[in-house]
Amino acid sequence: MKLLAAALFSLFALPAYAAGLTTEYTRNDPQQDCDTFDESGSGEGEWSDMVCPGVMGYPYYIVSTDGREAVTYGYAQRSGMPTFGAFNYAHSTVEWRMARQGRKTIPVAAIQRFYLADVNGEWSTQILVVSKVGQPNSGGACVVGYVSANEGASANRRARELSNTAASFRCGRDRPSVERKIRQHVPQ
Repeated sequence: MKLLAAALFSLFALPAYAAGLTTEYTRNDPQQDCDTFDESGSGEGEWSDMVCPGVMGYPYYIVSTDGREAVTYGYAQRSGMPTFGAFNYAHSTVEWRMARQGRKTIPVAAIQRFYLADVNGEWSTQILVVSKVGQPNSGGACVVGYVSANEGASANRRARELSNTAASFRCGRDRPSVERKIRQHVPQ
């Protein structure tokens, strides 16, 4: 009986869709598929702000400044991701974690691979950034956690597990999780 009660508690303690998240992918070439809505002028350095098509009408925003990128997913009033200190770029593919809410399926989390340069300029570190997707009329876009991505398939599994917590993650209150192996690369 205790086992049954524990199983029922664990089932209902999770968000209603946590076990049922599905995945969709988008792949965009920022230069061809995204719209630049602001960029540096002459003598201002090199920066640009772009909006790209995501899934189900949800956009994502790329802020590119001096060889570094930060990405915010969905609807947000402010940037949902601090950039890394090292030169970096985001992979063109975004994995969207989708949940059923009522009769609609919506993206609740996004996973994207970032490549970071070392002091020699080699792209030696890969990090999967797991983010909460901002929802219309409520925002709430932010980073949920950072996963070391040099391990391949196991890194993808860990990122998907982390994405299950995105909907209940409280942006601005909860701290993103950071795997120990990559802590030195992640903005504080």
